[in-house]
Amino acid sequence: MVLYFFQVTPMIEIKKHGELSAQVKAELNSYIDTEFGHIPLVKETEWARPDWTVIRYEGNCIATFYNIVEREISIDDKTFKVGGINNVITPKAFRGHGYAAKTLKATEYLLFEDLNCDLGLLLCADNLVPFYKKLNWYTVACPVYFDQSTGKKLWASNTMLLTKKEKMDPRKIELKGLPW
Repeated sequence: MVLYFFQVTPMIEIKKHGELSAQVKAELNSYIDTEFGHIPLVKETEWARPDWTVIRYEGNCIATFYNIVEREISIDDKTFKVGGINNVITPKAFRGHGYAAKTLKATEYLLFEDLNCDLGLLLCADNLVPFYKKLNWYTVACPVYFDQSTGKKLWASNTMLLTKKEKMDPRKIELKGLPW
């Protein structure tokens, strides 16, 4: 299934990650490696495969993109369906125009309406927290556990949530799988 969201220009494409062409996957992976490949935590961690990819095009060029992992997780021993956001990247040539923020806001309906998620969850570095706070994401100060082939691990950086209604103040989050 491919969903398109059009404005006069640009085009936002929402596509199952597994249905992306090899060429597009290679281009996205190149951006991901350039942006995050040098970070020790990223290199040392096994990551979940995305379910969805959202790409904003300017002309025929990728101006920004992000991935979504759909999963049921545990928050304070209750099950919630989440849209896990990862690899929000704007290639250098397109930075400074607000494309990532505009795309995340324009496709928020995808999480809550189309995918029927209870909340969005992202794992992010300190320097990115202010960006997401402007988009109504908020940090949570609780332990977040995730799986690795070596066993369960504790996430060592920021965790942020996006809720449709009231904010949550969890005591413990279990991702029930690989992190995104």
